[in-house]
Amino acid sequence: MISKSAKISSKGQVTLPREIREKYHLKEGEEAMILQTDEGILIKHKRVALRGMLSEKIDIKGFEKELEKLRKEWTI
Repeated sequence: MISKSAKISSKGQVTLPREIREKYHLKEGEEAMILQTDEGILIKHKRVALRGMLSEKIDIKGFEKELEKLRKEWTI
């Protein structure tokens, strides 16, 4: 496990250390998912986090409800 620290800029931006970006193949402009957990904040490469999501049947109504819930949580 790599443990590094990073500073938060005045714009709320965090620069991931080069070693971590290289290990997880993170490139400029790619998206990441920011997840809140009981232990803190988890940053996941969006491509990895979404892998396999469509391998099962999708409950569209449940998905829409969950999406609406997430939108409300993230609306400022």
